[in-house]
Amino acid sequence: MPGRFYRDPFVRDLAWAGFSPLLMQGPGLQGAGLAFNDFWCDHLDRLDADAGELRDFLGDTPDGRLGLYYERLWHYLLSRDPDSELLAHNLRVQDGRRTVGEFDCIYWCRRRKTHVHLELAVKFYLGVPGSPLWLGPGQRDRLDEKLHHLTAHQSRLGEHPAARDTLRGIGVEHWVSLVDIKGYLFAPQAPHPAPDYHNPHNPLRAWYHLSQFMQLDALPGDAWSWQTIPRHRWLSPYLVEGGREQSAQDLLELLENQLGTGGRPLQLAACGPDGREQRRCFVTPDDWPSVIE
Repeated sequence: MPGRFYRDPFVRDLAWAGFSPLLMQGPGLQGAGLAFNDFWCDHLDRLDADAGELRDFLGDTPDGRLGLYYERLWHYLLSRDPDSELLAHNLRVQDGRRTVGEFDCIYWCRRRKTHVHLELAVKFYLGVPGSPLWLGPGQRDRLDEKLHHLTAHQSRLGEHPAARDTLRGIGVEHWVSLVDIKGYLFAPQAPHPAPDYHNPHNPLRAWYHLSQFMQLDALPGDAWSWQTIPRHRWLSPYLVEGGREQSAQDLLELLENQLGTGGRPLQLAACGPDGREQRRCFVTPDDWPSVIE
């Protein structure tokens, strides 16, 4: 994906899922490491000209179910990648009548010459001022807890005897476990350090309380056009499509109506004259976060 921008939003999301920088990296967070080779360079260009095959593969993922949509993007990537052979996805592990867990993806990696158990996550967290916590915009999800769950539980599912039996059933005896977590971190305006294991190649974005955002010098104007990003378009860099540009007045009314009454934070993109995202941020109610455990 380096140096390339795709016009089709699904192709942009596909390239972002496979080839954008990891959100976190460190022990147990190595990522799948797909190669952006000649095959993908040509294939993504063809899809950008006609994305019908990709759209048919993805099907109708409900708006807001970003995790499911992200998984489907990876199913496509692994089923088309010349170095991979996708054997199973969403493979449930049963121990009698009890569900032990589910493997996100099991595939054969020709480069590693081994089977791979890949766990997937796409996340967006806002740093809490004066605290080491990073919370999801709805305040129900914490970065530290998610990382612990991914590395200490989900990626270790294969250690369960029932999971080993399940893998043997599809011909897998030996494997490595990888976690691929993508997304964005948004820091508050006060100096705020990045969390441990943050990937510096995925730079911190910013978040603002509503009152802070309204005082910015770069409010909607001639140079940039701020646009709200629909949740199903949170993944790859945003592009304003023809006739869908949000007026400055409509944006300000939306912010005041939704956030002035304590609604859910909104993600915005500042787009240049060509409609392409130049900057991304979250805007929250002035009392965000309202609950910190």
